[in-house]
Amino acid sequence: MDLSLNDEQLMLADAVRDLFSDSEGDPTAGGDSPEVALEFRRDMWTQGAELGLTALPVAEDYDGAGAGITDIWAATHALGTLCAPEPLTDAAHVPSWIIADLGTAEQKADLLARISVGEAIVPLAHAEAGTGWTSDRTATVTDGALTGIKTAVVVPDAADAFLVTAVADGEPGVFLVAADAAGVTVDVHRNAEWVRTGTVTFEGASAERLGNADAATVTASLRRATALGRIAHGARAVGLMETALKTTVEYLKVRKQFGVTINKFQALTHRAAQMYSDVELARSTSLWASAVAEAFPGTVDTLSAEDLDTLTGTALDAHNFLSGQARTIAQEAIQLHGGIGVTYEAGISHYAAALTGFRQIYGGELEARSAGEAAEAVSTAPSALLDNALIP
Repeated sequence: MDLSLNDEQLMLADAVRDLFSDSEGDPTAGGDSPEVALEFRRDMWTQGAELGLTALPVAEDYDGAGAGITDIWAATHALGTLCAPEPLTDAAHVPSWIIADLGTAEQKADLLARISVGEAIVPLAHAEAGTGWTSDRTATVTDGALTGIKTAVVVPDAADAFLVTAVADGEPGVFLVAADAAGVTVDVHRNAEWVRTGTVTFEGASAERLGNADAATVTASLRRATALGRIAHGARAVGLMETALKTTVEYLKVRKQFGVTINKFQALTHRAAQMYSDVELARSTSLWASAVAEAFPGTVDTLSAEDLDTLTGTALDAHNFLSGQARTIAQEAIQLHGGIGVTYEAGISHYAAALTGFRQIYGGELEARSAGEAAEAVSTAPSALLDNALIP
């Protein structure tokens, strides 16, 4: 299986790096830590949209690029190499996948067209405190009014609307709620890597159901979007690991101890070599997951139950392996830098923080591992969990 990117994907990655390299507001450039969280860089979001990043998963019928998951892998991986904080996956791609699955023709024509050009930011509001990612939601909709509390919503104060998962008449659904609707309250804080996230409270907010799909289709759509989101996040994590390794090796070549650079110490060079091996394994596993996902294009309607199980199992498998690698690379990078590595001013601290944030997505590391171990994919090679000594 050829897991290398093609020429067009490499060009896309280069374009992303050209746009976001040394951009204003780059958190890895040092400076004082923000009082609450990093400001949402609306100008960079707009420029990214002009480059076509927000349009990647959107079908051409809705002014999108109709790109596959490996094209998205190339873009998010490039963002990861720079530790760019823009939440492209969760604020643009995941919502687009869900809308394409569940929306009516009118909703798709309106929402997807605006998301693809960067005009609208419609993040998914799904996580709830004390509730597993795949568990039934506690948010409810009665007579078109939505009530509930959602956590870990990305850039909530920059959103134009929210895609909110809730239960109506005993059945799960996804609902569109305007960010400025009466009854919507946003409490902004930060996640592990200083990116703006928050808790959104809905108290009888006016809600429009996304399409009229049955419970099984809604559940399948959320599974599909989560799986593709894991693969996209995994690509970013690989980019983070690659730069963390590069930065650490460069540091070993200039930091002196006992009159010599510390790359002269064999124990440290061995650790750096192991980091290289770990990053290469992570890259291969992530690309393998995207290659498997490429076999399942289209929307949830085109997937059989077996196809969906393969997609979600593969994504979980890769995610669990990458979570372990992310922890290892973050720890080694910080330890080889020493105390300076944990300061906000040091660029490496942001890469380590972002890798920590990766392990917390979509219900967190423990829930993902439990789900992965329960999936059939875990018992089939090349499972990342099958007799894998790298995962404790």
